[in-house]
Amino acid sequence: MPNLRFGVLVVPDAPFPALVQRWRHVEALGFDFLFVADHYRHPRDASLTWFDGWTALAAMALQTSSIRIGPLVANPVLRGPAGLAKAASAIDHLSNGRLELAIGKGVEESDHQATGTPLWSAGDRAARFREYVELVDGLLGSWETPFTFEGRYYRTHQTSLAPAPVQRPRPPITVGGQSLTVRRVAAERADCWNTFALGDVPFDEILSILRHHNQELDQRCAELGRDPPDIRRSLVLWKPLDPWETPDALDRIVTAFAEAGFGEFIIMWPPEDGIRLIEQAAHTVAALRGA
Repeated sequence: MPNLRFGVLVVPDAPFPALVQRWRHVEALGFDFLFVADHYRHPRDASLTWFDGWTALAAMALQTSSIRIGPLVANPVLRGPAGLAKAASAIDHLSNGRLELAIGKGVEESDHQATGTPLWSAGDRAARFREYVELVDGLLGSWETPFTFEGRYYRTHQTSLAPAPVQRPRPPITVGGQSLTVRRVAAERADCWNTFALGDVPFDEILSILRHHNQELDQRCAELGRDPPDIRRSLVLWKPLDPWETPDALDRIVTAFAEAGFGEFIIMWPPEDGIRLIEQAAHTVAALRGA
């Protein structure tokens, strides 16, 4: 499986010297992507260390040299679309064109509480997401032509982005989530779709569901005149798809889901014995690429 790509999500839950050590280790091991989470606080306990994701991303851009970097995923509850596009262009410059811009729907209640934002209904969240991605996409290309957008939730008027991003026409956009709305937006304007599995669900059922979602995305692309392989398919591995559960878990998960159409796999920096497990994962990755 030589065309597979792999990344590591390093959450900002440690002092910066420790985070820098983790980032550099991931890059040295040959992973393709390095991501950071974008939430206001630690998901388990608000008293635990948790740095701002985009501040960490700026440091990551300066402390690495070749690995592609980004948020997984950028949070619309914390940042408006114009601010996100401006920050994305800056990170693309700081990293010399290595930004992967993944955007999510904003689902954590604690982020709404921190910002004083009422919790969005499912319908509002879906509608906001569609507008948000369209606006960010338009703003990232506004270095050519000023961009205007009038939506129900977001708007901008004759806005130009200067300087332009390093990557042209813009950094790649990933949309992240399980919902039909996310897959439709992926087909309409994204370069990658990222998803995950949660809950106590059997492995075979997860595989069947995500294979079906992939097929739905292919069909939507065909309806819009897009070539389905133009949209990369990315899977985050956490429970119940736990890459650390058994010595062969990562190999087994990747082999099964690659057959189902996924080409990119993201693991999380382990909470314990991180360096040893990441090195173990790197050996598995090398073997999978050579298979």
